[in-house]
Parts: sequence; C-alpha cells; structure tokens
Amino acid sequence: MRTLALSKRQRRFAVISVCLVLLISGGYAARRPLLASPAVYLRIEDPLRPADLIAVMPSEWQGVDYGIELYKKGYAPKLMLIGGYPFEFLQKDGPSFRVVKMDWEQVARGIALQAGVPDDAILTRGGSSTYEQARQFVDFAEASHLKTVIIVTDDVHPRRISWSVAKFPASAQLELIYSPIARSIYLPQEQYFYNRWWQSEDGAKKYFLNM
Repeated sequence: MRTLALSKRQRRFAVISVCLVLLISGGYAARRPLLASPAVYLRIEDPLRPADLIAVMPSEWQGVDYGIELYKKGYAPKLMLIGGYPFEFLQKDGPSFRVVKMDWEQVARGIALQAGVPDDAILTRGGSSTYEQARQFVDFAEASHLKTVIIVTDDVHPRRISWSVAKFPASAQLELIYSPIARSIYLPQEQYFYNRWWQSEDGAKKYFLNM
C-alpha cells in the first residue's frame, strides 16, 4: 500500500491547525469565567455587622429599600441617602403616559418615611459623581467621629466607590462594609446577575460604566 508523505510545510500547517482548533475550543469552553472575572473583581461584599451609618449610594428604588431593611434590622442608627440622577416615573396624562423626573433625595426620603424610618434618622445628600458622593459620607463620618459605614449599592459599583474613598485622607480611619443590594429585593424581571453581565444590554451598560 502506498502512503502519502507530508512535506515539512504540510506537517507544520497541520500542527498549527490542530493547536488553533484546541485553542479556540478551550477559549469557547472557558468563555464564561473569562468574561465574568472582571465583573467579579468589581463586586465587593463583606459580612454584615453593626455600624455607625448606612450610606445608600445612588441606585434605583431597590437600594433605598435595602438600606431601609438594614436600618430596621438595627445595623446602624442613621441612614444616609446619597442622591444622583433623578428618579423617573410614568404618570398618566389623558390617554397616554409621560415621564416625570423627581429629585432623588426627596423621593428617597419619602420612601424611607413611609416605611417607618424616623425623620431624624434620615440624612440626604447629593453628588454628581462617585467621587462627590463618596465625599458626602466620608466628610460626615469625620465630622461625627464615626468609625464604620455600611455601603449599600449595586453589584458592580463597590470597587469604583473604594477607589474614590481612598482619595480622601480621612477615610484611612474609616472602616467600610460593602453590602450589595440583596437579590430578594428585586422583582423577577429586574434580576441582574453581575457574573453574566454580557447577556443583557443593561448588564453590559452597568459593567462598562464602572470600569
């Protein structure tokens, strides 16, 4: 029987082709952990323990609700609601609806009051950036001689907050406890899994905004 001998060039091409196939197959198999790892890095979650203040960084209503839940469980005597973008509501306008924007701090305070949080336990602050928002609770903690602050935010915001906080010398004496919003707070259709951020448009937006 006659056998076909491969030339040196053909053998090299065959080896390279096999290596490429294995590399692509391995990359495809490992795509989930590879894509998830940056988002996992952005997330910080610490064991919950009593603190001097709960600071809710800008988020949707879920962050406010989770901050209220922690307050009611006795994790801190004060609840600071730090505003960012305004809340948006749909308001019926005749046969149609229109979007109404309201001040984040005003709405958040109203939600907290309605939930039974005493007015003197609620603090509201504003800020147009993560840096300015972080300054609010760092300055308050320094002025009030606080030692520990629970940070309530979404899954991919903690690392960015920690970078901002580190820029303030006063933060060196402050212990931060990061507590991302509990999954149980979200409605089923609002569920967002930080380690599968690429599977939805909203997830991709959250990820890239916090990189």
